[in-house]
Amino acid sequence: MERKIVLSLFYMGIITAITGIVITTVSYYGFFRREVEENLVHECRLVAESYEDLSSADELEKFSDEDFRITLIDKDGNVLYESDADHLTMTNHLDRPEIRSAAETGTGSDTRLSDTLGTEDHYYAVRLDDNSILRVSIQTDSMIALFERSLLIILFIIVGIIIVSFIVSVKLTEKLIAPLKKIPEMLKKDLPVTDADMYPEVIPLVEEIRSVRNAQSEMRQEFTANVSHELKTPLTSISGYAELIETGMAKGDDSIKFAGKIKKESARMLTLIGDILRLSELDIISDTPLDDDVDLKALSEDCIERLLNQAENRGIRINIKGEGTVVKGSRTEITELIYNLVDNAIKYNRENGNIDIFIVDKRLTVSDTGIGIPQESIPRIFERFYRIDKSRSRAKGGTGLGLSIVRHIAEHHKADIDVKSTVGVGTSITVTFR
Repeated sequence: MERKIVLSLFYMGIITAITGIVITTVSYYGFFRREVEENLVHECRLVAESYEDLSSADELEKFSDEDFRITLIDKDGNVLYESDADHLTMTNHLDRPEIRSAAETGTGSDTRLSDTLGTEDHYYAVRLDDNSILRVSIQTDSMIALFERSLLIILFIIVGIIIVSFIVSVKLTEKLIAPLKKIPEMLKKDLPVTDADMYPEVIPLVEEIRSVRNAQSEMRQEFTANVSHELKTPLTSISGYAELIETGMAKGDDSIKFAGKIKKESARMLTLIGDILRLSELDIISDTPLDDDVDLKALSEDCIERLLNQAENRGIRINIKGEGTVVKGSRTEITELIYNLVDNAIKYNRENGNIDIFIVDKRLTVSDTGIGIPQESIPRIFERFYRIDKSRSRAKGGTGLGLSIVRHIAEHHKADIDVKSTVGVGTSITVTFR
């Protein structure tokens, strides 16, 4: 960021300086040209006023000097007098713009570049009382010549501007980002932020970062505590059952019974560990390709087939309605999302209940006739390890992480989740894909 700011300020300084030089040069040339033309008009009118007192055209010579050139042309365009050349050898001037304009309107002017493109000839002509035309001209440097003469000075100025711009850009950038460099230390040491230390506009951002970090820290601590608690319960049961078998207190059918319970608790631990690892993957991996063409109905039918035995053991009927709807996403993740929703609907349904799956316009809805969720608990059901009835949830084999996985997958796919539930009636969860 620091390098980008330095370069931005540096380029801004260079562009501004060069633009200023160009504008100044053009403005100076315009001012200089206006001065030349005004002086030319003044000189021409002065000579025209004095012409009446002259006895011949040759006397115009006393008004010419090394700066101004004087020409006298009759009404037919023939040159009667030329201060810088032999007028007898000159061609007809009636086709010259300033001469033609003076003959028609009384005055005329024109500016022409010389053949070398290094000078400009400025002309001003007036019609005299005898209809002859008096023209005064002056030769000046063109803008190109003016620029060429000033090129060395301009180059020195540009080099100076580049050096100054670079030094100023570096110093200004250091000053600008100095308060921002304090942010990591403030966050690390939890130092208070004041206007003296930081830009007032940045203070809310720093406080927000601090709040987010604190929240993440609390979430990590809570997650660690929850994992420890969730693992401790089955481990305690396994240890207790194993001790009974080891000491010989459990024999025969009891030992077989306790071995089954150890197996059940071990399976629960493996499921819990699997869900924890999966959540960790979803937290870290956010760039999984979402380029599969996923048929929501086909995946739902696959998940139903895998969970059919679990549903039939409780007499739960699963119905699927709607037509095939294809969405873009990760086939693996969407399968996992549907599986968790249907699995939850089975676990928390009543015996001989129903589950209805509706698929319409990239919208998947899983509805059950289960125990329902209190309204105050709905905002929290996607939190890790959150259970409405902890003892009942554990008894049904829930880890408290299934809906957290659903939320992560939905967020990865930028899908919206909507939950409607009534205690004792059932729950309906809708996922709308984009």
